[in-house]
Amino acid sequence: MIHKILCLGFMALLLIGCVSLHRDEPVDIYQRTQAYEKFSYDHVWSAALASVGEVDFRVRSANKEIGLIQAVAKLNPDPASIPPRMNIVIREENNRIDVNFHIELPGQRDDAGKRRTLAKRFFKSLKRNLK
Repeated sequence: MIHKILCLGFMALLLIGCVSLHRDEPVDIYQRTQAYEKFSYDHVWSAALASVGEVDFRVRSANKEIGLIQAVAKLNPDPASIPPRMNIVIREENNRIDVNFHIELPGQRDDAGKRRTLAKRFFKSLKRNLK
C-alpha cells in the first residue's frame, strides 16, 4: 500500500515538473513589416487573408476595421507546447499600406530560423496574391 502511495506521489511530482517546464520556456517572437504603395487597403487585406492559409495557418479572428488578423498553426509541430500563433496588422498611412507580420513560437526552439522562414513565406505569398 505504501509503495502505491509513494509511486502516485512521485508521478504527481513528475507531472507538475513537466507542466512547469513548458510554462517557463521562452516564447520566440519575430516581427517584420513591409510597405505596399500601389495597392488599396481592401486588396492588401484580401491578399493577406489568403496568404495566411497558404503558410499552413488558419484564421482565428479577423477585424478589417482595425486591420488585425489572428491565426494559429493548422498543425502543431510540438504537441507538448502551445501551437505557433501569427498576428498580421494592416495599416494605411501616407498613401501606402503597411503590413506587420508577428509570429510567436511558444515553448519551441527556433534552431532553423522557423520564424524568419514563416515571415518570408508569408510575404512571398502576399506578393503573389497581390498580382
